[in-house]
Amino acid sequence: MGQTQPGDINLTAKHPEMHNGPVSTDIYWKPELYELEVERIFKKTWHYVGREEQISRTGEFFVKELPTFDFSSIIVRGRDNRIRAFMNACPHRGNQVELTECGRRSAFTCKFHAWKYDLEGRLAAVPDEEGFPLLNKADIGLKQFSCETWEGFIFINIQEEPDQTLSEYVGEQGMDLHGYPFSSGTSRFQFSGTVETNWKFLVDSFCETYHVPYLHSRTIRQTMAGSDNPHGRAIDVRLKGDHRTTSVWANLDYEPQPVQGLAAAAAATSITSAVATTVELPKGLNQTRAKNWAIDVTVFFPGLVCVINPGMYFTHQMWPLGPNRTKWEMTGYLRPADNAAERFGQEHAIVELRDAVLEDANTLERMTSNVATGLIKEFHFHDHELSLRYQHYTVCKHLGLEQ
Repeated sequence: MGQTQPGDINLTAKHPEMHNGPVSTDIYWKPELYELEVERIFKKTWHYVGREEQISRTGEFFVKELPTFDFSSIIVRGRDNRIRAFMNACPHRGNQVELTECGRRSAFTCKFHAWKYDLEGRLAAVPDEEGFPLLNKADIGLKQFSCETWEGFIFINIQEEPDQTLSEYVGEQGMDLHGYPFSSGTSRFQFSGTVETNWKFLVDSFCETYHVPYLHSRTIRQTMAGSDNPHGRAIDVRLKGDHRTTSVWANLDYEPQPVQGLAAAAAATSITSAVATTVELPKGLNQTRAKNWAIDVTVFFPGLVCVINPGMYFTHQMWPLGPNRTKWEMTGYLRPADNAAERFGQEHAIVELRDAVLEDANTLERMTSNVATGLIKEFHFHDHELSLRYQHYTVCKHLGLEQ
């Protein structure tokens, strides 16, 4: 079968602002640079917290932990149909207002002293109000964060006045993904954990395929590499603002195992090989229109990775907890299965994906231990590890470090 060849060795050369030489490892382990990242990057950026489909009706809400900042936020749809985000903290004495993970409310009532807030965050009722002679309820409410949506993704920004609107933040990359049917992925699955590694190592592990023939020799080697692509080169890497996308090559000559083939045919869902589709792709997916495209790994800087193919998409979200500690959340979105065969196919795809991701995570803590000694001064990125080089470039840019 005719296949689009993987990309040539010229990706980095297209971007003269970068170079092909080694890069410093400092940003992967130094505590003082981590603190700078939190202040200059994470406190200023937009953070993905959930999907609109989770709160489709008035009063529906969910509570989202923001581990980097050590607090949680209430995301709720108000009576005016607007989605708002509030700090999950009562202004009376700081107790968490909502202890339930998700649900539907007409108001939020603190369990400590029963101060009540409406869906718009305003203080609605205070027991024994006359005991607060200077209290003006109109001046008090839940702390509100900027909250906007893009393609059904809900983002919040914890700055008092964000430097960018969400539209400005997603930029060209966001515009180029317009039209993908994100809203149809209402069947969800999730994995999460805390990994003793720097957040950038986690992002890196999903953004290059140079490792596929070796680390994934027992899982996806033959589907994303194979004899026509023995070194796991990508189809293309595209840089857009602070963000980037890697188009991953698929081996169309791969012959699946019997059960694997049945599962893929039943669900038209696979993250390990190319899948026939009638879905019309937006400009930003498989931008070169390669015949043997598998997935696009789309990174919204700093820590949101959205992996997309025609049958499903999933996100990795990295929440740094320290220079060598990260909370990782992976959430997958599929169209609901129409029958048992499709459901089986989806579950099979999820298991394949789980196994590949566990292999990706396998190296992280060992890498971190070695680099944190300070004895490894430089990294050497392959031309097709351009996404990693660009992350290094972008972090250094925000921190004001020499490139």
